[in-house]
Amino acid sequence: MTVEQQLRALCAMAAAGFTLGALFDGMTLLRRALSAGRILTGLMDLLFGLCCAVSVILTALVLRIDPYRLYVFAGLALGMGAYAATIGTFVRIIQKRAQKIVGKR
Repeated sequence: MTVEQQLRALCAMAAAGFTLGALFDGMTLLRRALSAGRILTGLMDLLFGLCCAVSVILTALVLRIDPYRLYVFAGLALGMGAYAATIGTFVRIIQKRAQKIVGKR
């Protein structure tokens, strides 16, 4: 792969990681809203793992990444970290405030 293709793959994986970070926060909020027990939490974790695997495989197929390289996983981590540091922070703040408001009623 050329450097340009590798950079494109890194950016695509970062976008996939950002999306997976948002999905994880959404599933966390849903688990808390449903007061999920161990079984439902386990099922949701399996679903998240499946979404991660499908996301990586589809992105790799579209970009024709033949052997997985370190930058693929670095891109995913970069995207998830970017989500957690930006929008994810606001989601968690809003969720905590909503819990306090609902808990007072």
